[in-house]
Amino acid sequence: MIMKKLLTGIENNFIDFLFPIKCVVCKKETGLKRKNKLICTDCLVNLSPSFNFYCPICEARTIDAKLCFSCNLMIGNTENKFYLDQLLYPFSYKDQSIQKIIKSFKYYFIKDLEAPISRLAINYLEKIKNQIDLNDLILIPAPLHKIKFNQRGYNQSELIAVRIAEYLNAEFTTDCLSKIKPTKDQANLKEDKRLENLKSAFLCVKPWLITGKRVLLVDDVYTTGATMSECARVLKEAGAKEIVGLVIARG
Repeated sequence: MIMKKLLTGIENNFIDFLFPIKCVVCKKETGLKRKNKLICTDCLVNLSPSFNFYCPICEARTIDAKLCFSCNLMIGNTENKFYLDQLLYPFSYKDQSIQKIIKSFKYYFIKDLEAPISRLAINYLEKIKNQIDLNDLILIPAPLHKIKFNQRGYNQSELIAVRIAEYLNAEFTTDCLSKIKPTKDQANLKEDKRLENLKSAFLCVKPWLITGKRVLLVDDVYTTGATMSECARVLKEAGAKEIVGLVIARG
């Protein structure tokens, strides 16, 4: 066993020597001895998470990441409903470093970025756990349609959610929420077309798993909020008590 580990280590170092791994942010070689070879130390240190909370709709500062007074009043005076109770995120998607990291994970198929990205999310939760109730949650990742899953080979939100569930010692399921309709890539659509694109795309196939429960809905990015809002609607209508959204970055 010891010899096998030694040979594996030598082989990995030899491969790294021939094909040096570069930081996905700055493109500099990260070195052979780094535990995380995908993001260099300088780029990790320069990331600036925020531990403030903002309204999910208008981004006004709030104390609890829930809707601000104005948006609550606006929603209450219309027939529209907003199903997301809280939105948590450590980074702005305007940060070019975070944008490169997420795009590399999501579109360039660098699956191993799940580890550093998940650590960023967990470090954020560790900092806010005394301000936000993170107890008694069931974690559900935003699902991919099977066609997109087969193209990518993994669901990036699921990989992050698994690690967060382990950190929170919380329930985790991918059996509850399903994407039943293929849709166009949200990033390629204008804001007014995104909700229409997702109409009837999601289905809660096992509502008994979330009836009366608090859900932590995990995704990578929140831009217009169309995906998370539609997922939250489906889960709420299936019986979920509360939907807390968690993303790595907000656009």
